[in-house]
Amino acid sequence: MMKRGLCVILCGLCLCGALWGCAGPAAEALPAVTSQVTVGDGQYADDLDGLCAFLEASGAVVRGETEAAFTEMSYKEIGAIGGYRYRFTCGGGTVQAEFYEFDLENLDAKGQECLDSVRETGRFTVLGNEVQGTLHPSGKYLMIYNDSGSGEENEAQRKWVEDRFLSFQAA
Repeated sequence: MMKRGLCVILCGLCLCGALWGCAGPAAEALPAVTSQVTVGDGQYADDLDGLCAFLEASGAVVRGETEAAFTEMSYKEIGAIGGYRYRFTCGGGTVQAEFYEFDLENLDAKGQECLDSVRETGRFTVLGNEVQGTLHPSGKYLMIYNDSGSGEENEAQRKWVEDRFLSFQAA
């Protein structure tokens, strides 16, 4: 009887360990946004790397140290010349914030179609999916923001990211 009880306890612990092992690392792999600060405009290069450095310095996005947290995106499908995705947690939700740069002097048909659509409707279609986007006042940068959370903290973070994105001014 003692062996049977011990066996049940061990099986229960193994099951808990297996479930924790499946759920734990995925949640821990993404960094969390911890602060929002204002940084001086005009001290960053006028390119995608400068925009990303500005957003990171202001606390709008978190790069993290894993591939899941910061990834170069496929950008040619929308006619951009570069793109990055940040994934981080906020308010219990997972945020995916993507930023793309377009060469306005050398736009191809895909790029022109994408930017025109975002200007007109705030949306564009890529690979058969309609996506909401925010265009920077320069017309050169595009932001896509998705958040699985829906609380006040999530809405405040979304507004902070959008405000910082729209206020970016290069050197």
